[in-house]
Amino acid sequence: MKKMLLFFSYLMLLMGCSWNSNDYQECYEPFFLNETEVNVSLFFGSIENAEEDFQTVEIEPGDTAHNTNGTFPFLHKEGLGYFESNLYDVRLIFHTQPQKCLTFKGDELQKKDIRNFASYEILGRCSYCMMRGQSEPEAMLYRINEDLLKQAKPCE
Repeated sequence: MKKMLLFFSYLMLLMGCSWNSNDYQECYEPFFLNETEVNVSLFFGSIENAEEDFQTVEIEPGDTAHNTNGTFPFLHKEGLGYFESNLYDVRLIFHTQPQKCLTFKGDELQKKDIRNFASYEILGRCSYCMMRGQSEPEAMLYRINEDLLKQAKPCE
């Protein structure tokens, strides 16, 4: 029984990012850098089912958040958290007075959309990121900056 369990654990480790071994090279680890002077909450999931599906990451000014516990969204060339032909909804809450929100949702990508692969900078191979299969993921950086804060509207 132990050998069987060990075998399946090893098999799942090899499968990592995708069931298709050709997709191993498409593993990307998103990093979110808060370049503003205020705390930012990053919510991701489904806005329609916010109470059930949304997960939160808090990012202090000058700090970077990335996947440390396995609950973070993955970045694919199709977009952030792309799963079953859907992108995650993402809401940035800037902790100003009053709080300001910037929401990215739906299939249409906005300017500097946090869900858009093209909005990220390639940092290179990430040896300390979560391993998926047998490959090290590429680290990708998204800058949460003053331009995004200016786009944000008072939260409802």
